[in-house]
Amino acid sequence: MGNASNASVWAYADVFIAPVDAVIPEGGRPFGPEWEQVGLLDGEEGFTETVEVESEDLYAWGGVLVASTHNNFKVTRKFLPFEDNKTVYDLMYPGHGVDFSGDGGYEGEIRVPDLQARFKIAFETRTGDLVKRTVSANYAQVAERGESTENATELAKREITVAIYPTEGDEPTLFYTYKGQVRPDDGGEEEEEENGPGDPGDEDGENGPGEEDGGDGE
Repeated sequence: MGNASNASVWAYADVFIAPVDAVIPEGGRPFGPEWEQVGLLDGEEGFTETVEVESEDLYAWGGVLVASTHNNFKVTRKFLPFEDNKTVYDLMYPGHGVDFSGDGGYEGEIRVPDLQARFKIAFETRTGDLVKRTVSANYAQVAERGESTENATELAKREITVAIYPTEGDEPTLFYTYKGQVRPDDGGEEEEEENGPGDPGDEDGENGPGEEDGGDGE
């Protein structure tokens, strides 16, 4: 019998972009300030993941299938942002000279993009306190800059497809993934638990606060 908790419909979603050396938040904790949101997304199209593998069938004389080879594994993800903002332009035209006012306005130069620009990317979907994340373990690059549409009946949007590059080593890794409860950033709680509330640690020595240090009492 199936398990309904393994199937999900997501109410909200975000895409985050960060430098290649950015820290990936684990256990449902918040993204750090180095992660920038792409903004509003086309929820009907959602995220589309495509896995490409090249294969070749090898036949013996007489047309008998003997073996098949499989190589050149590639993963891409597609999403459609609605917004024109700095993060979207950093993806579409890395190296651009456009300044954004924050209230919908912008001005500057759109230059020929740096087609080798690398970045970390994170895909997040949420419903209530449940969150699912898929974050590039290494880096991503824009593989395809698709159609950009502007018309009288729909929100303007553009299509972006990114290729995911795995880590190197004996166990190449594509993604860090997490599905579970959202958790607050508890970085300060660990220090308090270690020393105890109000514990001054070694700052006041062994005598504790308010006690004088030894001596002859003269």
